[in-house]
Amino acid sequence: MQKFIKSFLIFSLFWSVQFVVLAQEKRPLTVTDIMKFREIKDLKLSEDGQVIAYAEVPDRGDSSGHIKSTNGQRSFDVPLASKPVLSKDGQWAGFLTTVSLLEKETATKEQKKKFKNGAVIINTLSGETMTFTNVKSISFSGDSQYALVHHNQEDTKKDKKKESEAKEEKSSSADDNEKHFLKKEHLGSMATLIALKGNTRTTLNNIQQAKFAKEGSYIAYTTVNKEGTENQITVLDTNNNASVVLDKNELASYPHFSWNESGDTLAFIKGSYTQKQTVREHELHTFKTGKTAPQLIKTTQNGWFISHNNKLSWSRDDQRLFFGKKPIKTSDDKNNKIETEEDLFNIAKMTSGKELQVWHGDDPRIKPHAAKQYKDDQKHTWLNVLHIKGNKVVSLADSDITRAEPTHHTKALLATNDLPYRKQITWDGFYSDLYHIDLKTGQKKLIHERLTNANSAKLSPSGRYVTYYFDEAVWTYDSKKETTINLTQSLETPFANELHDYPSDAPGYGVAGWLENDAGVLVYDRYDIWLFSNTGKASNLTKGDGRKREAIYRIIQTDPEQDFFGAKQELLLSAYYDKKKNFGFYQLSLNTGELSKLLEADKKYQFVRKAKNNDTILYTQEDMHEFPDVWATNSLFESPQKVTNTNPQIDEFLWGSSELVKWRSTGGKPLQGVLIKPANYEEGKRYPVLVYYYRYFSQRLHEFNPMKVNHRPNFPFYHSNGYAVFLPDIKFDVGLPGPSATQALVPGVQKLIDMGVADPDAIGLHGHSWSGYQSAFAITQTDVFKAAVAGAPVANMTSAYSGIRLGSGLSRAFQYEKGQSRIGGSLIDDLNLYIENSPVFFADRINTPLLIQFGDIDDAVPWQQGIELYTIMRRLDKPVIMLQYEGEPHHLKKYPNKVDYTIKMKQFFDHHLKGQAAPKWMTDGVPYTEKEKK
Repeated sequence: MQKFIKSFLIFSLFWSVQFVVLAQEKRPLTVTDIMKFREIKDLKLSEDGQVIAYAEVPDRGDSSGHIKSTNGQRSFDVPLASKPVLSKDGQWAGFLTTVSLLEKETATKEQKKKFKNGAVIINTLSGETMTFTNVKSISFSGDSQYALVHHNQEDTKKDKKKESEAKEEKSSSADDNEKHFLKKEHLGSMATLIALKGNTRTTLNNIQQAKFAKEGSYIAYTTVNKEGTENQITVLDTNNNASVVLDKNELASYPHFSWNESGDTLAFIKGSYTQKQTVREHELHTFKTGKTAPQLIKTTQNGWFISHNNKLSWSRDDQRLFFGKKPIKTSDDKNNKIETEEDLFNIAKMTSGKELQVWHGDDPRIKPHAAKQYKDDQKHTWLNVLHIKGNKVVSLADSDITRAEPTHHTKALLATNDLPYRKQITWDGFYSDLYHIDLKTGQKKLIHERLTNANSAKLSPSGRYVTYYFDEAVWTYDSKKETTINLTQSLETPFANELHDYPSDAPGYGVAGWLENDAGVLVYDRYDIWLFSNTGKASNLTKGDGRKREAIYRIIQTDPEQDFFGAKQELLLSAYYDKKKNFGFYQLSLNTGELSKLLEADKKYQFVRKAKNNDTILYTQEDMHEFPDVWATNSLFESPQKVTNTNPQIDEFLWGSSELVKWRSTGGKPLQGVLIKPANYEEGKRYPVLVYYYRYFSQRLHEFNPMKVNHRPNFPFYHSNGYAVFLPDIKFDVGLPGPSATQALVPGVQKLIDMGVADPDAIGLHGHSWSGYQSAFAITQTDVFKAAVAGAPVANMTSAYSGIRLGSGLSRAFQYEKGQSRIGGSLIDDLNLYIENSPVFFADRINTPLLIQFGDIDDAVPWQQGIELYTIMRRLDKPVIMLQYEGEPHHLKKYPNKVDYTIKMKQFFDHHLKGQAAPKWMTDGVPYTEKEKK
């Protein structure tokens, strides 16, 4: 019996050990595994800090909605859900829902048109749910007692038939005069108003827009019906179901309305669909709850009108309402139709149909840039303010001001004008003049001309002082005395970016903000936080600790509605240590000056948000192996608790480990980089290495790599599959961007060889865009890389200089003379530098197999640059393959293309660095084919 028991125990122990070994066995990542990793999106936190709602979205697959209490006691999941909203009290959450990806992928074109979002509203205490179909949006009332589910328009066959008949009738009619400009997209649709306690539902018809007041029980909505006969704007008190029709008019248009912060006053503008939208004039009205009718505001100004494209914005104290106006333009429409035989030879009518853009040398913008800005320019309005007390309207911006934004200041705002410098954008970058504008009078005062960062200027609480950066110094302007002083001139500490390596003026580190009562302004240097008085008296609040320890301290604005810092406030700081690349949170007392550590480790921490009415703080924590899940704590970071667990499957996979590597460039510059050793790394064994970079990458030491399939190599995919991954820093010399990169890369790789990690015959280089260029250049200078991938590289700076960035319409010249490409002069003045930094002129030196990738509608780098490099290497019989992804921009968007490129780049490196068999596309190429149009 004892022998049997002993045998049984041995047998059980054997299988237990086997089970543990099998359970702990990890496997390499596959492309499919990457697709299934999820990220947290649209996280919402209740005002009491007790509940969060968010979506988990995989790289490919179905998203899901999640509700969790921050104490970890409750959790609810909603399948196929995204875009969460939370009631202010956190008791209710709403999600939009959709059909599964499989259903979308297998549906016909007609079936896809019928797919509409649904919605789920869930009680975060009980998990009880309400579901809805055909939903456009969900919102909650300011008192958290009601929800509004706005549905999409019903798209019936009958409607389509009527629409088709209407188009036919219009096209066959010789008379172009329309009765109105009311279109189908303007029409309202059904909305469901839900009393959350009791689930009582009320149907509202023809709702175009609806907005709950930020506080309280009111909701405002506009209705528009097909005929335009029932167009109106209404305010409903959900407490007693009493409603007031503020305005009702046939074909009336109410495009914008806005509640003030207290929720007791509504502002709206009213126009008419009898006018074209571009010239439609509007009236401004305000309505105080409890009243029976709105008040029409007198806004008349010769030559100006309130346009459709507008935004109504209240100041936080409810004393000012901001809105926009546009100059009235006279119509130059003429009858250019050819109607008679004589018209056939009328030159004016004939050429009215020409398709032409005239590029003039004195144009403020080149035509592609003007085209990109055209729609925004047409929508642009000039800022006005209504002072509620006295109903006085003041114009704050005229045609000489190009940017003026609503402000919560009580007396002034800052505005900018870039008109004098628009031509210089082509080669020199962006500049603007900075102005101080009095809110009561509209008087404007020029503070400084030709600033590169005027939008970062800060206005003091009283509106009297303005702090801004210029010429490597921080300045304060006194609007009362109209004088300016240099705050930093007497300090040895630099306030200009110490790492700036561009051929342009170095920017500053930023102004954090003002103390209340104009008591001083907080300013950053590279590491520390300074306090300056209006007279220039300075004190280092972090006492130089940042510079001493190379710790970068920055203030975290925990309250987005706080405009100024309290004189005795406890500030939450982020800390980043440049030596060790780790992060932390600190507290700085403006009262005592004490700097206290709250949390610090070899991790990366990021603040998410603080609850409005509670001490709860959310942050993320990550490292190379830890996904940045959300943690909850209090303002002292006591007893932090992990709230989300987004990717538990990470423990199934082989994962590498990271460490910091230091070396010097060929020119002697100290450099750092991240070495990620492969999973199951063995000391003394050499590994193939993938090098990926851009400029600075060493700060990624403790980062979790985004698990996505895209234009970049997925680092875990490589270090899980036997590669070491190297992420080096690059420091540039102006005029020598290509050589600078090579001088950083080659000794960096040599360092890995000297460490015994890198196989010198198996080192691959990968770069995209700017680093794609660097990779293409590097292989003309060295044979240390056995394979290289260059995504969207510039190959010929002499031709790229004169090109256009299609995404913005900007000339590419400025980025060579002043920006990233770092030549520092024009093509005429520094032609030799353009040639010396261009890979095509040294293609005869290339021995490294190169894989080029481009989208053929690249909106940043002309894809012809890839063709130039491909054709010269082909001519020289060099090893080159180019992947042209059709209909793709600078970064691949279509998922099949992203997957294909991910696989191909891995196959390319596996062949050249691991000796694996080359796939057919590498050995034989792929014949040209045309894809059939669906």
